[in-house]
Amino acid sequence: MVEQRRLDLFSTPVIKAVFPDYQTANVRFLQTIAAKRAGDPKGIDRSNQGGWHSDTDMLDWGGPEASRLAEFATSLCAPHLADTHAGGQRDFRFVCEMWTNTNPPGAQNAYHCHPGAIWSGVYYVDDGGREGPGGELMLQDPRFPMAYMTVPDLVMRDAAGEPVRASYSVAPQPGVLVMFPGWLGHSVRQHKGQRERVSIALNLMLHAAG
Repeated sequence: MVEQRRLDLFSTPVIKAVFPDYQTANVRFLQTIAAKRAGDPKGIDRSNQGGWHSDTDMLDWGGPEASRLAEFATSLCAPHLADTHAGGQRDFRFVCEMWTNTNPPGAQNAYHCHPGAIWSGVYYVDDGGREGPGGELMLQDPRFPMAYMTVPDLVMRDAAGEPVRASYSVAPQPGVLVMFPGWLGHSVRQHKGQRERVSIALNLMLHAAG
């Protein structure tokens, strides 16, 4: 028998968690977002294709729930970082940027990433009455299509023996926060629910403390 060892290198961390007391927080989020939208009905254009995208200063107008969500995201992600600098552990602080997307039926978000963010995420306030496929967050393998370009249907197996996928979908679910590296390309599929789908996006950046 040939002696061998498999190394599964360069994994991509994705964190999913339920925001504590999300039912109460989401009621307040919807009220706050509606008020902001009424005062700024045009919003801004980023990855949104249809729908309304707020400014990125939601921490300034989102109330205590927005601050609590930022703190929750930071507490989730911080333990998954390691400072390997030769001089020892340095002192950093997280800076959070936050905004909201409101997607009516038919709206979606184009493929993009978040330069400058060490972690990015999406939090679901309202799934828009989703009853079937539609509105999923799509996380894309950044190596695609290079690994599959010769024989597209032939893929490697992961550490568990399952076929490696070029993309991973996350269905919107109220109260769920999904965090991933800011460099990871992602998009949102067309929303097909009966009402507007409301989510909050955020970036965590690292700044030197002091």
